[in-house]
Amino acid sequence: MSDFDGFNRHSVEDALRRAAAGLSSIRDFQAKLDVYRSPLQQALKQFEEQQSAQQIMLRDLDVHSRLREMVAAAGGFRSTLSEVLAGASETFREVQERAEEARKLSLPHTLEAFRTPTSDLSVRMLALGNARMLESQTHLDFFNQASALSDMIDSVRRINHGFSDAVSAFRQAQLPVFDSLSTYRSFFDGAGLVLPRWPKVRLLSAAEKRRRFRDRLKTKTEPAHVKRAKSLVHRYELTLRDILDDVMAREYGEDWPDARLPLCDCKDLLGKWKKRGGDVLEHADYAHYGRIMGHPDHFAAIFANAFADPEMVLSIMKAAGDLRAASHHGRSFTPEDLRDLRVTWKTIESGLLVLTDDYEIIV
Repeated sequence: MSDFDGFNRHSVEDALRRAAAGLSSIRDFQAKLDVYRSPLQQALKQFEEQQSAQQIMLRDLDVHSRLREMVAAAGGFRSTLSEVLAGASETFREVQERAEEARKLSLPHTLEAFRTPTSDLSVRMLALGNARMLESQTHLDFFNQASALSDMIDSVRRINHGFSDAVSAFRQAQLPVFDSLSTYRSFFDGAGLVLPRWPKVRLLSAAEKRRRFRDRLKTKTEPAHVKRAKSLVHRYELTLRDILDDVMAREYGEDWPDARLPLCDCKDLLGKWKKRGGDVLEHADYAHYGRIMGHPDHFAAIFANAFADPEMVLSIMKAAGDLRAASHHGRSFTPEDLRDLRVTWKTIESGLLVLTDDYEIIV
């Protein structure tokens, strides 16, 4: 039995005919649509062309508008330029008149030979940028003298009495009064007497100041010969103190500072020691060493065995003290000074060796 046995044959055929009729209607509509498609495309193309033409026209209108604005601005510029030229012409005419007036003004006889020509004077007046500076007769007269002095300075190759007389005459002229220093500077610059400019000022940041300080420290590094001098003085001076204290204590007892320092004009050293404590010679300088060793009683009892006379002791200690001050206090200290320092301390060393014991006790 077929699956289509339950359907009526006539009903199926009728449905097929209706479907075929529907398809035919669709084909007819498509055919009609094809007929109208081409005119529609042409109309759409024309519309797009019209839109493009309209935009071009709008752009052209905008360009025309801008051109009209530029023409109007050019007209205003021409008007402004005409006004500026008219003003410049008037200013130049006024400057020429003032220059002619200045030519008639008298100059000191020492400056008369250097009177600025009218044309050059006009140019200098225009350089002022403010013709009102010369409205006063006093201002014009002073400007005329200043211009002549400037020409004289440019032409003179040797300072003579005439030059000095001209400067003196100019200094006696009445100085114009202006409101500010910048106006004075412009006035003298215009006349040719160019004044030194004030330096520009820039605020330094804390970081830049610190960097500059560090750079400055780097340039202050101790040279090798200064380092050697400090090491040499340190070792020799400590040794000098030890030996000086030993021989004074051996001769005058352990309390020799109290008993002997007042006698050799070293009361100030005694006072420092009483106030600060420690070893007495830690507070001594080279003048104290010289006074202690060069005192007549001390020298006769102790130091005569090592040095020829007290004056020699004082001279050697002064030389050692001066060289020590130069090397330790950032003063000028050359390699030659290091040489002299070594010679001085070698001389002192020779004397100190005489003061040390020749024997030692062996237990």
